[in-house]
Amino acid sequence: MTTSLENDALLVSNPVNIRYLTGFWGANPEEREAYVLLLPNYVYLLTNALYLEQAKALTQRHPDPPVGGKGSSASASLDASHNKLKLQLRVVQISREKPLTAALKELLDASVKSLGFEEADLTVAELRKLEKELPQLKLIPMRSKIETRRMFKRPDELKNMRAAAKLTDQCFASIIGKIKSGISETELAWEIESFFRKQGATSAFSPIVAFGKNSSLPHYSGSDLENVEGLTLSDTYLILLDFGARVNGYCADMTRVVFFGKPTNEQKQVYQTVLQAQFKALVLLETGERSGQILDQEVRNIIAQANLPTYPHSLGHSLGLAIHETPRLSIKQEVQLKPGMVLTIEPGVYLEHKFGIRIEDLVYINGENKLEILSQTPKELLSL
Repeated sequence: MTTSLENDALLVSNPVNIRYLTGFWGANPEEREAYVLLLPNYVYLLTNALYLEQAKALTQRHPDPPVGGKGSSASASLDASHNKLKLQLRVVQISREKPLTAALKELLDASVKSLGFEEADLTVAELRKLEKELPQLKLIPMRSKIETRRMFKRPDELKNMRAAAKLTDQCFASIIGKIKSGISETELAWEIESFFRKQGATSAFSPIVAFGKNSSLPHYSGSDLENVEGLTLSDTYLILLDFGARVNGYCADMTRVVFFGKPTNEQKQVYQTVLQAQFKALVLLETGERSGQILDQEVRNIIAQANLPTYPHSLGHSLGLAIHETPRLSIKQEVQLKPGMVLTIEPGVYLEHKFGIRIEDLVYINGENKLEILSQTPKELLSL
């Protein structure tokens, strides 16, 4: 199996990758609303009649002559899209009467011998259809080639992520005033989403608002969980808030824990341990440590030394157009962090059926290989 990008053409089916390359985003990304075909000289956006006007408007971003050249591979168009070079985007309508395979027959001339496809996204049925209808092509499975480029943020992407991080900080400052006795987890989550909507943004993901014992579930989702009771704020509760804004498609992610009433000694001890562990990771990053494996291990050591269970997730992850992107910072896999990456740092401690504490910041490794902390909300223990 080859993973080379040096194919004559590349078919992109992942909706997030399509947005990254063209700016196109449909109403229901879970459905097949578009494909992108990368050729040496052109990028083709294939979509149905519902999105033709939207797709044609995107061509105004790429009105100039194509890049690439004779003998180029599809990687020329991919590199151009990544670097936002002048690139010609063409829109092709597909339908039930003229499906993807029919459009590909028209667009791929005899010089195209190989077609790469995203093996982690294209369905078996779609692949079999391509094999049946385009038997002359060598179909080459590819993995993470566009995702690898997405690891390094362009200036326009970083601008949107800075704006999303700032809006997330502003949201936290606003909703603190909404935390009162009697409010439910669902109501507080709605306050977060409403704040973003009023600012012309959206939530990067469904906010996690967990009171008391529900905070021991790292990805608590409220009433969606069976046998888990959604809680209403009463006299004394720990409140975990994990949320982020999405600005022009780009995500932020931040977690803070606050206390409604006086925290217990155990809660204070765990909070200070998690805070110390996160601080350790940030100091290591600031002083030049770039091994995700070492960062995760060092943070886990601090938590273990306090006789507390370490977190069941990675120390952090990249993000961008998706809330979870490559790489992840984990003891299970070595990855070297490099300039241009935006990541979360989010250690936690979860005591089953009691409570959980996680502290998360968004950070950026800039072009000078220096750390910038994008999340500015204070992390000192806060009792309301």
